Amino acid sequence: MDLDPRGEKRCESPYRDYYSTGGCYRPPKRRRSYGWLAAVLGFFLLCAAAYIAMDRRGAPPEKTMPQRELEQVTAAVLPTDTAIPEGTSAPAPSAEPLAGEFQMTISSGSERKMELPDIYKKVIPSVVSITTLTSGGTATGTGIILSEDGYLVTNYHVISGAEEIKALLTSGEEYSAVTVGWDETSDLAVLKIDAEDLTPAEFGSSDSMEVGDAVVAIGDPLGTELRGTMTDGIICGIQRDVHVGDRTMSLMQTNAALNSGNSGGPLVNMAGQVIGINTMKLKSNYTPVEGIGFAIPVTAAGPILEELAEKGYVSGRPAVGFSLEVLSDRLRLFYDLPGNLYIRQVAENSDAYAQGIRAGDVIVAIEGTEVSTLDEFNTIKNQFEAGDTVTLTVFHKGGEMDVRVTLMDRADLQ
Repeated sequence: MDLDPRGEKRCESPYRDYYSTGGCYRPPKRRRSYGWLAAVLGFFLLCAAAYIAMDRRGAPPEKTMPQRELEQVTAAVLPTDTAIPEGTSAPAPSAEPLAGEFQMTISSGSERKMELPDIYKKVIPSVVSITTLTSGGTATGTGIILSEDGYLVTNYHVISGAEEIKALLTSGEEYSAVTVGWDETSDLAVLKIDAEDLTPAEFGSSDSMEVGDAVVAIGDPLGTELRGTMTDGIICGIQRDVHVGDRTMSLMQTNAALNSGNSGGPLVNMAGQVIGINTMKLKSNYTPVEGIGFAIPVTAAGPILEELAEKGYVSGRPAVGFSLEVLSDRLRLFYDLPGNLYIRQVAENSDAYAQGIRAGDVIVAIEGTEVSTLDEFNTIKNQFEAGDTVTLTVFHKGGEMDVRVTLMDRADLQ
């Protein structure tokens, strides 16, 4: 007979017979474990403690997304509207500048008007596709042929940080390109390819353009698959002061469609002359924006391009001689620093180094104005010229001090 531990007959179904009149042994219930509940409660308690601790340190203020922002019309791989600290960007290796071999000729703009297909046929042999290889992948832009022997122009932001640059001609020939010179302030760069008998673009006077004049843009929207795309529009504004990072650029506004990949391409008048170099467009995260693009006027770009081709740089750009990194509010509060602008590196040939400024110091103010962003700092700095002296308030070895620093030529840092 099957007996239970008490010597009684075991029920076939203990759970059923336990409630019957005969009563049978029911195996004891296993004790429930509440360890998982304790673990969950402990996790939430730890999260609450961490939140309280961060709140006491001082949480950063809420950021408000801008209603509008400028987008440089290069490929998405490369950064846009970002102020690059001095000495932190390195384009492809430079060629030896060939002084005097490139002279930019700008026509008066009195030539007769052409039909759109004729304009395209005239200009397209002078347009090149620019592809760059960077640490983050590949990016594309557009360029314009400046001379028969291979000088090209594109935007600086197209080739910024490039490890390798390729130029694809309309004929299908592809060349490796080297950087002859570049200028971040004007967003222009001159490249050189080893080619002959190219078709240089004809340049017209941007000063002769008026609001309402018809124009076309040619370039590679969204990359080389759509290379050689032409869009038309008009000049919508002259000498627009556009704030780009830490500087203000005077640009031409157009409603000719510009998209990623159009950077560095030509804006052309009805005589088939390049009167602008396409550089950026307006976009918004909240409101649809269409037909607001900008180009660098050729009349302003001409002298810069000639200097870049001759010397490889534009002289006179002011530089303090050190690179800055913007600390988050949390780090600033954690380390009890009086400012956000952390000096990452100081050039030993700069006056800033001679005056005792070192990596690890913090910039509090420039010319008596407190600054917390690169834009604020550079906006004041760029009001001066190389050779001028500015007063910097620096947090150095636990205390603040005012230092008079002579600005140097940015070209000396390259």
